[in-house]
Amino acid sequence: MRTLSALTLASLLTVSCTPMTATTAIGNLGSPDPGVRQKAADSLRTDAGVPADAVEPLIAAYQRDTDPHAKAAELIALGRSGSPAAKPLIDAYVQGAKNRDEQRWGGRALKYWMIENKQIAPDYKFPDGWPYGTPGYPAIIP
Repeated sequence: MRTLSALTLASLLTVSCTPMTATTAIGNLGSPDPGVRQKAADSLRTDAGVPADAVEPLIAAYQRDTDPHAKAAELIALGRSGSPAAKPLIDAYVQGAKNRDEQRWGGRALKYWMIENKQIAPDYKFPDGWPYGTPGYPAIIP
């Protein structure tokens, strides 16, 4: 019995660690579960960027999402996409951040967007709290 339990656990861990396909992730952006939406957005953001066909579903998910963690993951994925359509959403989020987490998430989305659009080098060293506290951006929230 113990061997069966170990095998079952091992198979469950393998299934949960299997990478999500882009098609599945795009579909999961519409899930009622915010954790599923967050994981879907995170899985769409890869070292190779974000699939072009994921940008519109990410925008739609971001615009309707009310969960702060799922919304942030969607925004960060949009930043990684480098899509021009994502920039106004990122700018509005950065300007309207209400707490330190939102500032961190907004800064990350903006950083990814700028790297994707060759406005900064990938290894650029940002000051703590960037872009907050710099001209044109709100102060850093402690």
